[in-house]
Amino acid sequence: MPSRVPDLVRGRPEPVRGAPRGGWRRATTTVGLAVVPVVLAALVLLPDLVGLDRHLPFAVFAALRPLLTVLAAAGVVLALVVRRCRPHRRPRRRRAGAVGLAGVAVIVALAAAFVVPRAIADEPPPPGGTPLTVLSFNAFEGHADVDALAEVIRRERPDLVVLPEAGERFRTRIAALVPGYRSWTNVPVRAADVRGIVVLASPRAGDVTARTISDAPGTPTDTRYPWAEVTGGILGPVRLGAVHVVSIVPGWIGYWPGELELLARWCSRPGGGSLVVGDFNATPDHSAFRSGTQGCADAATERGESLTSTWNAGWPRAVGAQIDHVLTSGGPRARDVTVLDVPGSDHRALLVHLRL
Repeated sequence: MPSRVPDLVRGRPEPVRGAPRGGWRRATTTVGLAVVPVVLAALVLLPDLVGLDRHLPFAVFAALRPLLTVLAAAGVVLALVVRRCRPHRRPRRRRAGAVGLAGVAVIVALAAAFVVPRAIADEPPPPGGTPLTVLSFNAFEGHADVDALAEVIRRERPDLVVLPEAGERFRTRIAALVPGYRSWTNVPVRAADVRGIVVLASPRAGDVTARTISDAPGTPTDTRYPWAEVTGGILGPVRLGAVHVVSIVPGWIGYWPGELELLARWCSRPGGGSLVVGDFNATPDHSAFRSGTQGCADAATERGESLTSTWNAGWPRAVGAQIDHVLTSGGPRARDVTVLDVPGSDHRALLVHLRL
């Protein structure tokens, strides 16, 4: 038999005995199973903790956190069932998968800690004070069903009604159907409905007045849509801000955090009390919303109704986001909150009974 020539003599290095082939690839896969699911879960469920929710698509993830938390929790349970029924034949990968699954479960638990308390009502406000009923409803570029809205107003008799995405055209139509209510809009006659906010005041509201924010001396604004402020009458020293914050869509998202910061003009107002009503295009899961509304309480959150979506009205109430709000500061307290369906809009209406 011919003698074997060592590989080194032939110019080829001898292979290292016992070195696993593809070891780096297997190690990377193992780490990926343990780390990647946790990172993805954190980016989807907790983007607000690091400020990512001020950018797309993370702003959308934050808005849908209640729904995404439920889906993620269901995914964790399903993964546990699958692991129990079909054990992995590779122990190392199985252990890495268990670590990753445990990490995702922790992220889901943290997200749930933000969401669940909003379904639990606080102690109701003490009796006494002046009762006030406020209705907020996005009129969807003036396309909302005015007859259905008028029926809601006649039935519920709100003292003040705030209607974002409604201008002079919509004001004229709704005012004719609710005699006795005075009405204002904060945009010129020929402006598109989507740019305006209509305010209605019942006879009981007394001598209230409404004005565009930029009309107030010394109070410049930087909003894409004009806002309004309602004062006097039943409100007494309380000032009501009627707002429409821009949507979290490409082209607008850059303005969105700054507009939410402008809510501090009411929420940080010393003395007198404030109400802020309208379409905020944000939820308590957004860091910019929490920052801009420091000092204010969300009426729906106080009453355990914060998880009922007001957008999109075409979806089930458990799906979507509550982006319409009535905020209170410095005295006004919410007694109860009801979410109402009104045809013709992609939003639901928010009816809030308060004590001043």
